[in-house]
Amino acid sequence: MVTVKARAGTAAILAGAIALAACSGGGDAATDTTVTSAATSDVSTPREADGVLSLGVLFPKTGPGATQLGAGLIKAVSDAVVLINAAGGVLGQGIRITEADEAVEGAMAALIDGGVDAIIGPASSTVALAQLHTAVDAGVVVCSPTATALALDDYPAGGWFFRTAPSDSLQMVAIELVARGTGASTMSVAYLDDPYGRGLAGALTDRVQASGVLSIADQVPFASTDEDLSSAAEAVLAGDPGVVVVLADGDDGGRFLAALDAVGTPRPALAQVIVNDAVRTARQTIAGLSDELRPKITAVAPRAEVDRVEGFFAANAVDCVNLIALAVERAQSDKPNVFRSNVGQVSYGGAQCDSFAACKTLLDAGSQIDYQGLSGSVDLRTLLGELRGGNFDVFQFDTDGNEIGLRNQAASAL
Repeated sequence: MVTVKARAGTAAILAGAIALAACSGGGDAATDTTVTSAATSDVSTPREADGVLSLGVLFPKTGPGATQLGAGLIKAVSDAVVLINAAGGVLGQGIRITEADEAVEGAMAALIDGGVDAIIGPASSTVALAQLHTAVDAGVVVCSPTATALALDDYPAGGWFFRTAPSDSLQMVAIELVARGTGASTMSVAYLDDPYGRGLAGALTDRVQASGVLSIADQVPFASTDEDLSSAAEAVLAGDPGVVVVLADGDDGGRFLAALDAVGTPRPALAQVIVNDAVRTARQTIAGLSDELRPKITAVAPRAEVDRVEGFFAANAVDCVNLIALAVERAQSDKPNVFRSNVGQVSYGGAQCDSFAACKTLLDAGSQIDYQGLSGSVDLRTLLGELRGGNFDVFQFDTDGNEIGLRNQAASAL
């Protein structure tokens, strides 16, 4: 779950990796963007069609999230809009963008009051969960490139909300696949006993049971208030599982790994300890682990960077822009209530294309298109607009706690 100051989800990627428009007139395509700032307002006004696609950009511009994540995402959106406008724009007009600071209370409402058709953002799952209703009630489409919280999987948005980063539930699919790859037949799961940890553990259990390859030897909850985690560490090893999965935030996940190390040399049958993305932030703790345990630790996290565009989750942000722009082109309307149902329609099942310009050419020829995202698959054919699959980074740690051996793991829902 991405949050600007989060302890969970893809915000952990940042800490790990960083260690941490003006509208063009007539038929002229705009080749740059003019950014306006949204004023603070509590008034929400649904956007009607005016022939110009207006995008709100909602990422952190102040606070720690600004430098770690916000600045790169804002640039990625701006660059994507420049390319679209240079290709003739949407509905023959340049896209107009308005920025607001996610860290400022009421920023989403301000964008809506400013008349945007869609919002790219927020970065934070916490903000999304708290404020999405504002956009949905106003009839504004929202695409987040980073909010991965499992709690957003069943968000009843009716096509108003989608995301281009894989959910934490897909991360559990990736973890199960990595666990299979160890050759182990049994798994024990240690998880932080809070809504976040319990949700992840439940999703992992569901995946293990559905795939039928591994069996779960035990599930051991532990609390952030527990000063001594040795009993929980002993319990998770008691059944001699082939693999142990630790699902927690960075602080408590790190504490559990230290406890696991302290209870003695890991069992010979223990092929791997797999941790979710947030635990990767426990670098100092991981660096201090024994040479016996550390090489057995593997982390699984949503892929944050790709070669074709620079910046953390920048590709995901570009995909949000392109999907919305192509949906508007397919619907031939910038009215959110009309184009929202076209977002999924441009994401699968037709002629493949990987840029707005290429995809628009196909649309103009009357073809169904299948936009191939810069971030990977953006197949949104599910009823709730959830990605059917995602790409994940899989890596281990050296003696300094640095990430090594990076590889990719694709994961798809059953």
